[in-house]
Amino acid sequence: MASRFKWVFLAFLAVVAGHPERCAGELPGVRIGLLWGQEEVAFSGPAGVTIQRARSGKVVAWAPPGERWEIRAQRGAMRLIGGAGRDWSTTDRLRLLPPEGGVVTVYGVGGHWDGVTDRDYRGVIEVLLGAGRSLTVVNLIDTETYLRGVVPSEMPSAYPLAALQSQAVAARGQALIKAGRHRAAGFDLCRTEHCQVYGGATRESASSDQAVASTRGQVLEYEGRLADTLYSSNCGGHTVNNEDYWPDESPVPYLRAAPDFDEADLGVEFPLAEAELGQYLKYAPVVNCNQPRRAKASKFRWWSVMPSEELRESLASEVGDFGELLDVRVTDRAESGIVREVAVIGRQAVYKIRGGAAVRRGLGGSNSASFAIEPIGRREEPPIAFVVWGAGWGHQVGMCQVGAAGLAGEGWDYWHVLAKYYRGCDLVRRY
Repeated sequence: MASRFKWVFLAFLAVVAGHPERCAGELPGVRIGLLWGQEEVAFSGPAGVTIQRARSGKVVAWAPPGERWEIRAQRGAMRLIGGAGRDWSTTDRLRLLPPEGGVVTVYGVGGHWDGVTDRDYRGVIEVLLGAGRSLTVVNLIDTETYLRGVVPSEMPSAYPLAALQSQAVAARGQALIKAGRHRAAGFDLCRTEHCQVYGGATRESASSDQAVASTRGQVLEYEGRLADTLYSSNCGGHTVNNEDYWPDESPVPYLRAAPDFDEADLGVEFPLAEAELGQYLKYAPVVNCNQPRRAKASKFRWWSVMPSEELRESLASEVGDFGELLDVRVTDRAESGIVREVAVIGRQAVYKIRGGAAVRRGLGGSNSASFAIEPIGRREEPPIAFVVWGAGWGHQVGMCQVGAAGLAGEGWDYWHVLAKYYRGCDLVRRY
């Protein structure tokens, strides 16, 4: 019966999402901040680099293939230092251009997963002189090429193609809807998870390139407007309403909490009583995002023990001093299981922390806001520690990336996956 229901549900999703509609539009460009607040920047190019003034386009130098050059912030100007004693200063922005189809290597760029390393970038690299004698490095690139460096940075390229295609569509929507959030700093988007993780050409792979190319220009819209296609690593078995995690936001119709499993198959129906939820958080049910072959088990179910003093310091940094920590209690929980509010009970004061993001910070950066917490210690005495156990990794709003991989592994197409996580949206080709 469950199998029959699944295929009926798939047919329904196909009607809701369908293939993308077409609408005219130009391929947008984007400015990605790679480095900022730098005193110097080093670069090279496997096939050489042309260096020109940004405003006039005048070529000022040519860096031969593989030769390392530097740009330094010095006395209100930028100093270009190259081979053979080349030393030249300008107050103009500089642009670094590789040959057609080539890359520029920028040294010492941080990454979310692989630390600080030297990275290759397609497009144009622009170096700006900012306040405080610092340099900002920006990658000027078209959105589709940008996505080639985003998709494999946000999702393992070994995931099934339909999952990577879902990621490409969601990431394209994020690129368009977030563009300009760092305009004051001289770029549209940053390279970190604050916008989307971008690893440049260094992170590209054949499978993720295929996902980007096969979904070119496709985004989700809701009632004719670009959808905010939020996503996170692992929902732990249930996605979350946007306003439950960010309480200052209004409810978004397509960012609704939903189980990442068939409730009839699992025999679990939300909302759960607190005791039942505590048990649910302790075991590993068979849900879409329980994929130990594809993702760390600790992203699905996790636990930790925090000494009271350590937890007290973390909570105090969020709400202020409350004296000795006596207890932390969940005082409001959404139907999805996410904690919307905790009470911090101290010897001198009691505080409330509201919102999933703030609660996670208060707990020292917990993996998610879907958790249970208990004190450890003797009765009638302040606890010596707290045990926290929970589900999921990230904010759990929108698409569950590991869940998408699970569905793709069962044969779901990417528009079915997107329709599941963003209900009521249309798949549209913008360019």
